[in-house]
Amino acid sequence: MKLKYIFTILGVMLLGLTSCGKKDSPKTTSNNPFAGTQWECILSSAEEQGEREVTIVEVHFLDETHLVYQHSHKVVKKDGSIKEIREQEKMEATYTYNGLVATSTFTVLDKEAGKQQKAKLILTMDEAKQKLTGVASTEGEEDQTITFTRKK
Repeated sequence: MKLKYIFTILGVMLLGLTSCGKKDSPKTTSNNPFAGTQWECILSSAEEQGEREVTIVEVHFLDETHLVYQHSHKVVKKDGSIKEIREQEKMEATYTYNGLVATSTFTVLDKEAGKQQKAKLILTMDEAKQKLTGVASTEGEEDQTITFTRKK
């Protein structure tokens, strides 16, 4: 009889463990491949005088229609210590998607000119859903292409 109780308890414990999900993204009511995902791109310049500049760009799709775009910039000395960190800029925006392509438009402040400009970000996800290719365009500037990898 004791053996029966032990197996019952073990069965309940196993059932409880297997019911825990391993997905990091929330369940969505649609087939939006972007919702709940996070992406990053790390850009590093060549060393000059023993220092290099590192820029980290992140995109986090909060839900079906909202995303957060942020980037930070730091200067790293030759020994690996951080010389300078610029404030992290963070923008919230809405997006639309069609299949594996998401499009977001938002307003950015041109600090040099002191005026606002419209910017557009088009993000295309690869079939394996592990990379995003982003094309950012701003009025009067050349388009920039950035490749993001999925954050775990």
